[in-house]
Amino acid sequence: MNPSAGRGAGARLAPEMLARLRQHGVECDARSSKGPGEISVLVREALRNGVDCVAVAGGDGTVNEAVNGYIGVARNPQALALIPVGTGNDFAKMLGLSGDWRLACERIASGRRRRVDAGRCNGRLFANGIGAGFDAQVALEANGIRWLRGNAVYGLALARTLLLHYATPRARIVHDEGVIERPITMLAAANGKTYGGAFRMAPDADVADGLLELVVADALTRVGILCLVPHVMRGTHVGRAGVTVLRTKRVVVETDEPLVVHADGEIIDRSATRLDVEVLPGALLVIA
Repeated sequence: MNPSAGRGAGARLAPEMLARLRQHGVECDARSSKGPGEISVLVREALRNGVDCVAVAGGDGTVNEAVNGYIGVARNPQALALIPVGTGNDFAKMLGLSGDWRLACERIASGRRRRVDAGRCNGRLFANGIGAGFDAQVALEANGIRWLRGNAVYGLALARTLLLHYATPRARIVHDEGVIERPITMLAAANGKTYGGAFRMAPDADVADGLLELVVADALTRVGILCLVPHVMRGTHVGRAGVTVLRTKRVVVETDEPLVVHADGEIIDRSATRLDVEVLPGALLVIA
């Protein structure tokens, strides 16, 4: 459990979540993380202790840590369950949980399991997707804004990125069907349809199809970026001029300038010039 998730919702709801699980007949115990990276450690410990299922309460960042502790350690039929109490909960939504922690507890009690994909970027595992370039820079800026809430954080982070970090590096992108070589504003490799809570980056993505949805935005002006943002929020950027969307199992990206990179909204690199991204089909056994 991440007690800081959802601005303290993890800690606040913990007693209710445990009570709800026990009402459904689930024998459970709780552990809370005390800092970044500890969720991965707690997940590995639980799996090695032989639990049937590890239920992770938090948001997308917590899920990312959990996936990095789960893959390579879990033994069939040990499962991963998500209890969404974060601000975005994008991957939980892809599993049909819609940010409802009570429904998640009911699903855990049902024990119904399914296989879904994960991904890997430069050795770092992810559940929902990775982004590089403009959107990752916005995420980095947003992480440093502590005095605002909600959409105001994103608005200020967007403005800062446009004013201070505007860049269109030249990229060579090798995917299953060919090569893209051009200056870009950003790219994403998505397992799920949405990320960032409000952005339908890959509206046709499927977490169980064995593929990633690659989204590339060509070099845009600052005004062009501002015009694109609302389309990405609605998922209507697909098919627009300057936006390429395709499906691939693997993508290798090389750029002439360093990029900020995020995985599931968590910054994993601030100066990457090469990305090696691949899908891991069926790597997660989830309760959903």
